[in-house]
This record gives sequence, structure tokens and C-alpha cells, in this order.
Amino acid sequence: MEDFDFNREIPEFLADCRTASLATVGPDGRPHAANVQYVHDESLKLYFVSSSESAHSRHVGDGAPVAATIYARNDQPDHIRGVQIHGVCRPVHDETAMNRVWELYVEKFAFAQTYPMRRTIESQQFYELTPHWMRWIDNRRGFGWKVERELD
Repeated sequence: MEDFDFNREIPEFLADCRTASLATVGPDGRPHAANVQYVHDESLKLYFVSSSESAHSRHVGDGAPVAATIYARNDQPDHIRGVQIHGVCRPVHDETAMNRVWELYVEKFAFAQTYPMRRTIESQQFYELTPHWMRWIDNRRGFGWKVERELD
């Protein structure tokens, strides 16, 4: 297999996958995990839509640390691959940013354009996960093969 190219492989992987498992911590110190359908931009920020009343949304507040994992579904141990992320998450409030996220979202999830789904999504909140660290695991290159990267 060719050398690993972070700037090519990670964006391609994120584009191919649809769901991330988001881990947050509540004010009582208890962990919480939720699956979210996401899109990403060129800077590898992830965006998802959720009710502001959901536990993970309440935990996020306006910039809480979070973790996330995304993996390619495969039952063969020598084909397991995925990304682990540490970062911060916050609601998207800026209208220009919100319009861009909406464009990314409907490009990846065409169902979001259909009525009543569009109306439901528009009544929710978009969130931005800004990664500070990523670990890429790719057992196709060897069991336990991984590379880590600090991000700005």
C-alpha cells in the first residue's frame, strides 16, 4: 500500500462515512455518547444537526471539549479503519457559516431537502466540532497501524 497521505485520505474517508459517535461529559461528570450524521469542510471541521435539548447538545454549551470516532464498517479485523478525534464543539450561530453548512449537509444528505425533513432540520441547531487532534487507524496497513496529528 502506498504511503499515507493525511491531506488526501482523511477527507476522502470523512466524505465516504456518514455517522460519528460523539462523546461528551455532563455537568455531573458522567460521560455520554450519541451518534450524529455529519458533514465536514476543507479544514476537517465536522458539522451535525441536533436538538438543543438533547443531552450532548446541552453538554456542549458554547465550546466544550469532546471526542468523536468514525469508522468504516467492516467485520474483517485486517480491514478495520477509522479516525479518533479530540476537539471542541459549539453551536453555529453565524448566518454565513450556517448557509455554508446547510449546503454541505444537503450535498451529502439529499433527504434533508425533502419536506417535512427540511422543516424538521431547520428547527434544530447545527453544531461545529473543531478537531485539535486526530488519530487514523488502518489495519489494512498492518494490525494496529496508526498515525496521529495535532491540528491548529
